Amino acid sequence: MQYIPIKTRIMQPPKDDLFAVLDKYLTGVQEGDVVLITSKIVAIHQGRCIPNTEVTKRQLVEQEADYLIEGHTKYAMSPLAIKYHAMFYGAGIDESNANDHFILLPQKAFDIAEEIWKYLKQKHTLKNVGVIITDSHSQPMRMGAIGVSLAWWGFHPIESHKGKLDLFNRHMQFCTTNIVDCIAAGSNAVSGETAECTPIIMVRDVPNLTFTNIDTRHEVFQSQKDDIYYPLMKPFYTNEE
Repeated sequence: MQYIPIKTRIMQPPKDDLFAVLDKYLTGVQEGDVVLITSKIVAIHQGRCIPNTEVTKRQLVEQEADYLIEGHTKYAMSPLAIKYHAMFYGAGIDESNANDHFILLPQKAFDIAEEIWKYLKQKHTLKNVGVIITDSHSQPMRMGAIGVSLAWWGFHPIESHKGKLDLFNRHMQFCTTNIVDCIAAGSNAVSGETAECTPIIMVRDVPNLTFTNIDTRHEVFQSQKDDIYYPLMKPFYTNEE
Protein backbone atom coordinates (compact mmCIF):
# COMPACT_ATOMS: atom_id res chain seq x y z
CA MET A 1 0.00 0.00 0.00
CA GLN A 2 1.41 3.36 -1.05
CA TYR A 3 0.67 6.85 0.30
CA ILE A 4 1.26 9.63 -2.23
CA PRO A 5 1.08 13.16 -0.73
CA ILE A 6 -0.23 15.94 -2.96
CA LYS A 7 1.24 19.39 -2.33
CA THR A 8 -1.23 22.21 -3.05
CA ARG A 9 -1.48 25.95 -2.74
CA ILE A 10 -2.69 27.33 0.58
CA MET A 11 -6.46 27.31 0.86
CA GLN A 12 -7.51 30.61 2.36
CA PRO A 13 -10.06 31.03 5.16
CA PRO A 14 -12.81 32.01 5.48
CA LYS A 15 -13.80 30.38 2.16
CA ASP A 16 -12.00 28.89 -0.82
CA ASP A 17 -12.74 26.50 -3.69
CA LEU A 18 -11.78 22.89 -3.00
CA PHE A 19 -12.77 21.68 -6.46
CA ALA A 20 -10.44 24.20 -8.11
CA VAL A 21 -7.63 22.78 -5.96
CA LEU A 22 -8.57 19.21 -6.93
CA ASP A 23 -8.57 20.21 -10.61
CA LYS A 24 -5.13 21.79 -10.46
CA TYR A 25 -3.21 19.51 -8.13
CA LEU A 26 -4.87 16.10 -8.02
CA THR A 27 -3.68 14.47 -11.22
CA GLY A 28 -2.90 10.87 -12.00
CA VAL A 29 -5.70 9.31 -9.98
CA GLN A 30 -5.88 5.65 -10.96
CA GLU A 31 -8.54 2.96 -10.88
CA GLY A 32 -8.82 1.63 -7.33
CA ASP A 33 -7.15 4.59 -5.60
CA VAL A 34 -8.49 6.08 -2.36
CA VAL A 35 -8.24 9.86 -2.08
CA LEU A 36 -7.78 11.26 1.44
CA ILE A 37 -8.71 14.89 2.00
CA THR A 38 -8.22 16.69 5.29
CA SER A 39 -11.32 18.01 6.98
CA LYS A 40 -9.74 21.46 7.25
CA ILE A 41 -9.75 22.18 3.51
CA VAL A 42 -13.25 20.71 3.20
CA ALA A 43 -14.40 23.05 5.97
CA ILE A 44 -12.73 26.04 4.30
CA HIS A 45 -14.53 25.09 1.08
CA GLN A 46 -17.81 25.16 2.99
CA GLY A 47 -16.98 28.48 4.68
CA ARG A 48 -16.94 26.87 8.12
CA CYS A 49 -14.50 29.51 9.42
CA ILE A 50 -15.20 32.09 12.09
CA PRO A 51 -12.91 35.03 12.95
CA ASN A 52 -11.37 34.41 16.36
CA THR A 53 -12.33 37.92 17.45
CA GLU A 54 -16.05 37.17 17.18
CA VAL A 55 -16.43 34.22 19.53
CA THR A 56 -14.50 32.12 22.04
CA LYS A 57 -13.39 28.61 21.30
CA ARG A 58 -15.30 27.39 24.32
CA GLN A 59 -18.54 28.78 22.89
CA LEU A 60 -17.91 27.02 19.61
CA VAL A 61 -17.09 23.73 21.31
CA GLU A 62 -20.37 23.80 23.19
CA GLN A 63 -22.19 24.67 19.98
CA GLU A 64 -20.56 22.02 17.78
CA ALA A 65 -20.12 18.98 20.03
CA ASP A 66 -22.62 16.14 19.96
CA TYR A 67 -21.52 15.28 23.50
CA LEU A 68 -18.84 16.82 25.69
CA ILE A 69 -17.16 16.44 29.04
CA GLU A 70 -14.56 18.62 30.73
CA GLY A 71 -10.91 18.03 29.89
CA HIS A 72 -7.99 17.60 32.25
CA THR A 73 -7.79 20.68 34.48
CA LYS A 74 -4.05 20.15 34.97
CA TYR A 75 -3.50 21.11 31.34
CA ALA A 76 -6.29 23.71 31.10
CA MET A 77 -7.69 21.73 28.19
CA SER A 78 -10.88 22.48 26.31
CA PRO A 79 -13.66 19.95 26.79
CA LEU A 80 -13.30 16.55 25.22
CA ALA A 81 -16.07 16.10 22.71
CA ILE A 82 -17.72 13.48 20.54
CA LYS A 83 -18.41 14.52 16.96
CA TYR A 84 -19.04 12.28 13.95
CA HIS A 85 -18.79 9.19 16.18
CA ALA A 86 -15.21 10.05 17.15
CA MET A 87 -13.66 11.68 20.20
CA PHE A 88 -11.84 15.00 19.79
CA TYR A 89 -10.15 17.57 21.95
CA GLY A 90 -12.13 20.78 21.54
CA ALA A 91 -14.71 19.23 19.17
CA GLY A 92 -12.15 19.21 16.37
CA ILE A 93 -12.13 23.01 16.13
CA ASP A 94 -8.77 24.06 14.74
CA GLU A 95 -6.70 27.23 15.09
CA SER A 96 -3.58 26.12 13.21
CA ASN A 97 -3.10 27.25 9.60
CA ALA A 98 -6.33 29.20 10.03
CA ASN A 99 -5.21 32.81 9.51
CA ASP A 100 -6.88 34.16 12.68
CA HIS A 101 -9.99 32.01 12.31
CA PHE A 102 -11.49 29.07 14.13
CA ILE A 103 -12.07 26.30 11.58
CA LEU A 104 -14.93 23.97 12.44
CA LEU A 105 -15.35 20.40 11.26
CA PRO A 106 -17.17 20.07 7.93
CA GLN A 107 -20.94 20.11 7.77
CA LYS A 108 -22.74 16.99 6.48
CA ALA A 109 -19.42 15.24 5.97
CA PHE A 110 -20.85 12.19 4.20
CA ASP A 111 -22.73 14.38 1.72
CA ILE A 112 -19.60 16.27 0.71
CA ALA A 113 -17.62 12.99 0.57
CA GLU A 114 -20.17 11.64 -1.89
CA GLU A 115 -20.04 14.87 -3.91
CA ILE A 116 -16.25 14.68 -4.18
CA TRP A 117 -16.45 10.98 -5.10
CA LYS A 118 -18.88 11.67 -7.95
CA TYR A 119 -16.70 14.53 -9.16
CA LEU A 120 -13.52 12.44 -9.21
CA LYS A 121 -15.21 9.50 -10.92
CA GLN A 122 -16.46 11.71 -13.71
CA LYS A 123 -13.36 13.88 -14.12
CA HIS A 124 -10.90 10.97 -14.17
CA THR A 125 -13.24 8.46 -15.87
CA LEU A 126 -12.99 5.93 -13.07
CA LYS A 127 -15.23 3.02 -12.16
CA ASN A 128 -13.81 2.40 -8.69
CA VAL A 129 -12.38 5.10 -6.46
CA GLY A 130 -12.72 5.90 -2.78
CA VAL A 131 -12.82 9.16 -0.85
CA ILE A 132 -12.07 9.66 2.85
CA ILE A 133 -12.38 12.92 4.76
CA THR A 134 -9.80 12.75 7.53
CA ASP A 135 -8.97 14.56 10.72
CA SER A 136 -6.57 13.93 13.57
CA HIS A 137 -7.21 13.17 17.20
CA SER A 138 -5.44 11.79 20.23
CA GLN A 139 -6.03 8.34 21.66
CA PRO A 140 -6.43 7.53 25.35
CA MET A 141 -3.17 6.46 27.02
CA ARG A 142 -1.15 7.55 23.96
CA MET A 143 0.76 10.73 23.16
CA GLY A 144 0.46 12.38 19.76
CA ALA A 145 -2.07 12.75 16.97
CA ILE A 146 -3.29 9.99 14.68
CA GLY A 147 -5.53 10.15 11.62
CA VAL A 148 -9.19 9.18 11.82
CA SER A 149 -11.97 9.11 9.23
CA LEU A 150 -14.86 11.55 9.55
CA ALA A 151 -16.67 10.32 6.45
CA TRP A 152 -16.04 8.27 3.35
CA TRP A 153 -17.63 7.14 0.11
CA GLY A 154 -17.12 4.57 -2.63
CA PHE A 155 -16.11 1.45 -0.72
CA HIS A 156 -16.99 -0.86 2.15
CA PRO A 157 -15.15 0.38 5.26
CA ILE A 158 -15.21 -2.96 7.08
CA GLU A 159 -13.81 -6.36 6.20
CA SER A 160 -15.48 -9.17 8.10
CA HIS A 161 -13.52 -12.29 9.04
CA LYS A 162 -16.49 -14.16 10.49
CA GLY A 163 -16.42 -17.81 9.50
CA LYS A 164 -12.83 -17.73 8.23
CA LEU A 165 -10.26 -20.13 9.63
CA ASP A 166 -7.24 -19.06 11.62
CA LEU A 167 -3.84 -20.79 11.47
CA PHE A 168 -5.11 -23.60 13.70
CA ASN A 169 -8.42 -24.12 11.87
CA ARG A 170 -10.46 -22.24 14.45
CA HIS A 171 -13.46 -20.49 12.96
CA MET A 172 -13.47 -16.74 13.56
CA GLN A 173 -16.69 -15.57 15.17
CA PHE A 174 -16.55 -11.79 15.60
CA CYS A 175 -13.34 -10.36 14.12
CA THR A 176 -13.50 -7.49 11.62
CA THR A 177 -10.96 -5.05 10.21
CA ASN A 178 -11.83 -1.35 10.16
CA ILE A 179 -10.22 -0.61 6.79
CA VAL A 180 -11.29 3.03 6.57
CA ASP A 181 -9.65 4.04 9.85
CA CYS A 182 -6.59 1.90 9.12
CA ILE A 183 -6.10 3.95 5.94
CA ALA A 184 -6.83 7.25 7.71
CA ALA A 185 -4.45 6.45 10.57
CA GLY A 186 -1.47 6.42 8.24
CA SER A 187 -2.29 9.79 6.72
CA ASN A 188 -0.81 11.89 9.52
CA ALA A 189 2.63 10.36 9.00
CA VAL A 190 2.50 11.67 5.42
CA SER A 191 0.48 14.90 5.47
CA GLY A 192 2.02 16.37 8.62
CA GLU A 193 0.54 18.87 11.06
CA THR A 194 2.27 22.21 10.41
CA ALA A 195 3.45 23.91 7.19
CA GLU A 196 3.71 20.94 4.83
CA CYS A 197 0.71 22.03 2.70
CA THR A 198 -0.12 18.45 1.67
CA PRO A 199 -3.80 18.19 2.58
CA ILE A 200 -4.57 15.56 -0.07
CA ILE A 201 -3.15 12.04 -0.26
CA MET A 202 -3.66 9.33 -2.84
CA VAL A 203 -3.53 5.83 -1.36
CA ARG A 204 -2.80 3.07 -3.85
CA ASP A 205 -3.02 -0.71 -3.73
CA VAL A 206 -5.16 -0.97 -0.59
CA PRO A 207 -5.58 -4.72 0.04
CA ASN A 208 -8.98 -6.37 0.49
CA LEU A 209 -10.95 -3.26 -0.53
CA THR A 210 -14.42 -3.74 -2.00
CA PHE A 211 -15.87 -0.80 -3.89
CA THR A 212 -19.54 0.16 -3.82
CA ASN A 213 -21.85 3.04 -4.75
CA ILE A 214 -23.97 2.92 -1.60
CA ASP A 215 -23.82 4.65 1.78
CA THR A 216 -21.89 2.36 4.14
CA ARG A 217 -21.60 4.40 7.32
CA HIS A 218 -23.82 1.89 9.16
CA GLU A 219 -21.05 -0.70 8.81
CA VAL A 220 -18.82 1.27 11.20
CA PHE A 221 -21.11 3.28 13.46
CA GLN A 222 -23.07 1.54 16.20
CA SER A 223 -25.38 2.54 18.97
CA GLN A 224 -23.93 3.86 22.22
CA LYS A 225 -24.85 0.86 24.33
CA ASP A 226 -23.60 -1.67 21.77
CA ASP A 227 -20.13 -0.12 21.89
CA ILE A 228 -17.67 -2.27 23.86
CA TYR A 229 -16.31 0.97 25.37
CA TYR A 230 -19.70 2.13 26.57
CA PRO A 231 -18.74 1.71 30.26
CA LEU A 232 -15.93 4.24 29.69
CA MET A 233 -17.89 6.53 27.37
CA LYS A 234 -21.04 6.60 29.47
CA PRO A 235 -20.07 9.86 31.29
CA PHE A 236 -20.24 11.69 27.94
CA TYR A 237 -23.81 10.61 27.36
CA THR A 238 -25.10 10.91 30.93
CA ASN A 239 -23.55 14.38 31.16
CA GLU A 240 -26.14 15.52 28.59
CA GLU A 241 -29.13 14.12 30.45
